[in-house]
Amino acid sequence: MKTTIEIIDPTTEEQAIFKLHQLSPTIEKVISILNEEEHFLIGEAENALYKILFSDILYIEVVDKRSFIYTEKQVYQSNDKLYQLEEKLMHFDFIRISKSMLLNIEAIQAIAPLLSGRFEARLINEEKVAISRKYVPELKKGLGMER
Repeated sequence: MKTTIEIIDPTTEEQAIFKLHQLSPTIEKVISILNEEEHFLIGEAENALYKILFSDILYIEVVDKRSFIYTEKQVYQSNDKLYQLEEKLMHFDFIRISKSMLLNIEAIQAIAPLLSGRFEARLINEEKVAISRKYVPELKKGLGMER
């Protein structure tokens, strides 16, 4: 596919034009990302609210019915349920890796198989998270390892 990028004057409205033979899932994902206006979540830490860019999130975990957003430097709490966060992040390379965790694929440094069909992901901050056996196919699909 031919790609053309044109840098325009800051006062001109940005636009994306696609000339396609057919709409593919990848192009649908790109369009969804371009149409999203908010690329951040709101999290609480130290009695203050923060904007957390999607790209800064390593993973999100639910513990005792409370959602926690993990970045390299900070852990934030969110009032959203995991399914709500999953809906917000579905077009941004986040996948579910267990009943209680979402993982940013871009945060994965390496993966390795564990016993009983599970996998372990080592993240860019050297932290390790387990991927439940049920979600391994989704991980492989997200990493482009699907056959």
